[in-house]
Amino acid sequence: MARKRRKNEYGEAAMPISAMIDITFLLIIFFVVTAAMDKEIEDEAILLSKAPHGKPVVKKDPRSVVVNVRKDGSVNINAVEKSMGEITTTLTVAASKWGNDMPIVIRGDKDVQHYHIRKVMDAITKTGLYRVRFDALIE
Repeated sequence: MARKRRKNEYGEAAMPISAMIDITFLLIIFFVVTAAMDKEIEDEAILLSKAPHGKPVVKKDPRSVVVNVRKDGSVNINAVEKSMGEITTTLTVAASKWGNDMPIVIRGDKDVQHYHIRKVMDAITKTGLYRVRFDALIE
């Protein structure tokens, strides 16, 4: 006597595409957001001075901290406005993590008074950091 074969009760295996599309979009959004956080934040309101004889930076150090000084003298790091005491604290914490040879980049507006730049430089000096660079436009 021949046995009868039972048909597959479940049919063909299928994967829900809508769930996979949702997961894909979530991953894309996650990577875009985390990649944007990794970039150094430069203040768009700052107009840099021109330095036609300056040397361009060939390789950026990933440990560098960018300090932005606006025309009105306000100072920010990573788009967060800070006082001179907060700058000293922030740089001291960064120096303990990355070492005293960590580079500091000062981006000062072309119309800012030097007094405000000097205050930032004094705050950097208090931390023991010594690698300071000024950003400018090379044209």
